[in-house]
Parts: sequence; structure tokens; C-alpha cells
Amino acid sequence: MLLASLTSALLALPFLAGAPFPGTTLEEATQAFQAGEFPKVLALAEKGGADATDGPRLTYLAGEAQLVLGAPAEAEKAFRAVLVQRPQAIPAQVGLGRALTALAKNDEAETILAAALKADPKDVGALTAHGLLLSVTGKSKEACTELERAVKLDPKNALTVRAYVEALLRADDAGEAAGVVEAFAKARPEHPMGPFLLAWTMERDGEDEAAIEQYQESIARDANFLDAHKNLAILCHTLSNTYQDKARVELAYAHYERYFALGGKDPELRTMYDNLVSFKKEILGE
Repeated sequence: MLLASLTSALLALPFLAGAPFPGTTLEEATQAFQAGEFPKVLALAEKGGADATDGPRLTYLAGEAQLVLGAPAEAEKAFRAVLVQRPQAIPAQVGLGRALTALAKNDEAETILAAALKADPKDVGALTAHGLLLSVTGKSKEACTELERAVKLDPKNALTVRAYVEALLRADDAGEAAGVVEAFAKARPEHPMGPFLLAWTMERDGEDEAAIEQYQESIARDANFLDAHKNLAILCHTLSNTYQDKARVELAYAHYERYFALGGKDPELRTMYDNLVSFKKEILGE
């Protein structure tokens, strides 16, 4: 299953150049973001958003957190607020482009991301976001060319590699995608994105049981990896054979629960979860 989100609990934070001063709300919010505590990030951003020095960076963090949580409309508002104060901030432009892409506002996303790339043609974040936009709008060849360039500029960038794998799978190039995943796993052998992407390619090949194991490995490395919980819940739900396989139902339920406990907001996932919950007692005999 392909997801438009580019986020994970281990995002780089390009707008936060330089360490925040110790003891500040920005430092606390940055640490919360890196720990995958995204609702806490939102609360801290709201608390410190009026600060003249750190306010824009806190708002930027809130936008990134909203993207992780599956709330692109809220992310759009946050990134626009940053750009009112700092119109030339490329990371905020990139964030806005990603939010607009997730909202299928593709023409506006193209305008924003093209401006970011004009300002800095080698910005990996801008190349990544624009490549994914090209992919979701059916321009597979151009997307893969741009994302390959981004990966060459920063081969250890988990989000860029993820976007490239997504574009390759959407273009039905599973073999190339598997090679990209293998190279990343060798470059960053402990990173949770490696088994996550391996699970993606396994799903594509119908290796569902192996994919479940890889999603679980990804979560073992990063317990707050929202999209791994999401994909695992959906996969187990799908494999439950209309709720006949109770073990799969239980696993799906557990990862739905974890996703929402971490603050996930995906409305489609909520619908699937609510449908499962409505039959939970009947299915599991509870």
C-alpha cells in the first residue's frame, strides 16, 4: 500500500538550523518531535507560538507534526503562517508543498515547490517533495529521475529514499525499488525505514506474512513509527478473511489502537477502525 506521507518519527528538521537554547519551549518541542511525541509538539507550539524568536520554528514543527499525524489541512495552515513571517524559508515552502500534495491541490503545490527549487536547485527536501508530486500526478519517468538525483545527493536520507521507493512502485518498477531498499539498508542498517520499505516491496510481491514481520521489525526499532502501525493494521485487517482469522483481527486491532494512541488522525483509517470495533465483540467473543 502506498502512502502519500513522507513522514516518520525520525525526520530531519531543516528549519531548526542550530541547536535551540537549553530550557526553551523550542528545545522541548524539538526533543518531543524526535521522540515521536507529536501531540506534545502541537501543545508546545501552541504554548510558545507567540514568541518573536522561536515562534516561526515552533509553528514549522507543528506543521511537520500535523503531516506525520495525517492532518494535511492543519499542516497547510501552519506552514502558511510561517511563510507570512519568513517568506523565503525553503523548508516551510517544502512543507507547504507536501501538505498541498496530500490535499490534492496539485497545481498550487507545483507553484510552491518550483519556487523552492528555483531558489535552491539542490535542496534535497524540495527535490523529494517535487518528485513525489510528479509521481502522484502520473509523471512517473520525471518523478523517478528527480528522486534518483535527490538520493544521489543524500543517499542516507530516509524520507528521500522512501519517496523514491514509492515512486518506483507506483511506476511498477518493483525490481529497482528493491535495489534502492537494499542499498539504504546497507547504508543505515539500524534505521527503521529499512524494514518498513522492505515490507512495502514484499506486499507488492504478495509476500504478506514476510511483510508483517518486517513491519514489526520497523516498529521494534521505532515504537512510535506511525505509518508502520498504520500499514500493519491495514494489512492484518485485509488478511483477516472478513474477520475469520482472529489472530489477524487481534493484531490489526492492536496496531489501530497504537496508531490512534500516538495521535494519528487519518480519517480513512478511523473509518476502518470503527468498522472493526463495531464487530469486535462478535468476532473475538469479548
